[in-house]
Amino acid sequence: MLIFGATAAILATAKIRGSAKRAYWAAYIPSGVAFAIGFLNTPSFSIARLIGGFIEWKYRQHLAKTHSNDAKAIRIIILASGFVLGEGVASIVGLVLKMLGIGFASCWGCGSGICSACPRA
Repeated sequence: MLIFGATAAILATAKIRGSAKRAYWAAYIPSGVAFAIGFLNTPSFSIARLIGGFIEWKYRQHLAKTHSNDAKAIRIIILASGFVLGEGVASIVGLVLKMLGIGFASCWGCGSGICSACPRA
């Protein structure tokens, strides 16, 4: 624990100092909070965030080439917020359906037969 704690402290210090000096390499040092969230969340959530971050990065690159202002940059935030809200609503609907004893509509994503709701299990 001491070794990893010291490593995290050194990386955080390097990131802060590099950002203050506007060093290009500081952007490549991961945030400690982002690293911890990656450990706490499920892989599907982390992978979705990675994909979303990549899409946002490419969208901002496109905007930088085609538009001189950031007026359209807000669109990606609104779209992402809609996806997050939709995922939350869908999980609540799924929870209510499960409480009512209604099973999955499809086992398309499972494919392995691991889940007990899948008739192939």
